[in-house]
Amino acid sequence: MPGEDIFDPSGRPKSGYSGAVYDNQDTATGDSARRFETSRKLLRDVVIKVATKAQKFGNSSNQRMELSAGDSIGFTMVDISTLYFKNASAGENGTVNILGTED
Repeated sequence: MPGEDIFDPSGRPKSGYSGAVYDNQDTATGDSARRFETSRKLLRDVVIKVATKAQKFGNSSNQRMELSAGDSIGFTMVDISTLYFKNASAGENGTVNILGTED
């Protein structure tokens, strides 16, 4: 909440406030589904933006949600290793940027 003190007297973030900023970028090298992380990684307040070439997002077996270049999607909290994405059109390798806070 605006104006709320997020730090305790020692200067550490209070419980409920997360850690380091997570910033990553991925450019497809083929048409297979891919993901940012292969191991569990919980993120909060996540923004995912398609920088170039449309991409489809989903889980490991289905990527159906299409975002065009310049579009973005957000999540309040997600294990980023469970989110897969791929080129919406074969051979059109796109770039995806992600920004969030590690939980």
